[in-house]
Amino acid sequence: MTKFTAFAANARWIFAAVGASCVALLGFAYYMQYGPGHQPCPLCILQRYVYMAIAAASLAAAAFGPKRLAAMITAGLLGLFAAIGAALAIWQVTKGDTMTSCNTDLVGQIVYALPMRAWWPEFLAAYGGCADKYPPIFGVSIPVWSLIWFVGFFAVCATVFVKLRSAASTQ
Repeated sequence: MTKFTAFAANARWIFAAVGASCVALLGFAYYMQYGPGHQPCPLCILQRYVYMAIAAASLAAAAFGPKRLAAMITAGLLGLFAAIGAALAIWQVTKGDTMTSCNTDLVGQIVYALPMRAWWPEFLAAYGGCADKYPPIFGVSIPVWSLIWFVGFFAVCATVFVKLRSAASTQ
């Protein structure tokens, strides 16, 4: 078995773990919304879309086991999605407290204009405000947790990309 073939098999498991993590995080978001009643703001909803995109792409890659180039493209795409999610989370962490009208500003207008909101309003409609405060989880706010997860996904995807590239170049 070549070095690339060995890592490609591991990459499938890594993609599966990333996808499963995103599904679990989305499930937790659903619980937080309907359990304790923490309503999501527009930035939260945009981050949910990113988690869904990461989950879909990574689970597809895990299911189909793409070859080297396709796996590298998938890892790069997932890294891009994770970077977008991290940017949204950073925006929420740094500016969320001052965005008292995020439901009516450009972010809110974008979220309300997305067609998926009508498909699944219970999960993709923003009813909370960006400045809403909810109790931290293990001492960390929910937006910071989201940032941590996105940075982690980016690091994992960058590592997979580099490993696939180096494994292929040593063949």
